[in-house]
Amino acid sequence: MKHIHIYLLSIICFLISCSGNQHTQTTEETRKERSFQFPEIPVMLDTPDSRKAYLCEHYWDNFDFSDTAYIHLPDITEQAIVNFMDLTTQVSKELSERSISNLYQKAAPHSSMLWYFWETMSRYWKDPNSPLRHEEMFIRLCRCVGSIPQMEEGIKMRASFALSLAEKNQVGHPAIDFTYTTASGKQGQLHALKAEYILLFFHNPDCVTCRETKDAMKQSAILQAGISSGKLKVLTLYPDEDVELWQAHLEELSDEWINGYDKGQVLTRNALYDLSAIPSFYLLDKNKKVLLKDADWSQVTQLLSVQ
Repeated sequence: MKHIHIYLLSIICFLISCSGNQHTQTTEETRKERSFQFPEIPVMLDTPDSRKAYLCEHYWDNFDFSDTAYIHLPDITEQAIVNFMDLTTQVSKELSERSISNLYQKAAPHSSMLWYFWETMSRYWKDPNSPLRHEEMFIRLCRCVGSIPQMEEGIKMRASFALSLAEKNQVGHPAIDFTYTTASGKQGQLHALKAEYILLFFHNPDCVTCRETKDAMKQSAILQAGISSGKLKVLTLYPDEDVELWQAHLEELSDEWINGYDKGQVLTRNALYDLSAIPSFYLLDKNKKVLLKDADWSQVTQLLSVQ
């Protein structure tokens, strides 16, 4: 379990940005009264794997889900959740799913705690800025939550919608085709683009990070080399409805890219791509198979540099 704490500094920063000051009112007395109690691992389990498996499956045996004070003690509860999440990535798929299901069955009778666990775990595994982001584990979480009969309907609905998005455009699978429209009114299809690699860039002119990313793209020798050789095509897509805003910022985009918008917001209305956070990159191969999904610029340049 030692390596789990490697995440502490980035996790603390992530918690502060997401959680604000709601935890600062916790008294030192309350903090002293509560702690996370790990399960006692049977002595006959003497191999690292067997001990890890037992710990994962019985991790929450001693936790009091009825005590909502734990929600306001992130150094105890949220750290315990983070450690558990890390642990589930180190065991078999079957055991991780069973352990997650066990957790939510225990939490299900306690609404506040149930929502706290769902929001915390889904944020860490799904949020692009999370140090623990893990799409495969997020999919497992959604499936487990949706399969529990006594689960609150609100959480089931959120898990179902999130699952439907997460299962689309997965790495190793073909990207969903769509129509884009350029400033001249000409339309094209993603799947009609011919190149060894297609870089799909979702952006918004009002987004500061998007503007910074566009500047970095225009200055990228790797990107320019790929475009010049014909091995790479870049398709930028504005997914929102204010086309005039997009047109007013067209000069920020390179003429060597294919720059379009989603006429009628088909991608958003039909939930074809998860656009909850932008800027966002998808890197596709010549068969439109996804190599990178919802990636940032550093991930793109890292992969392109070795191609």
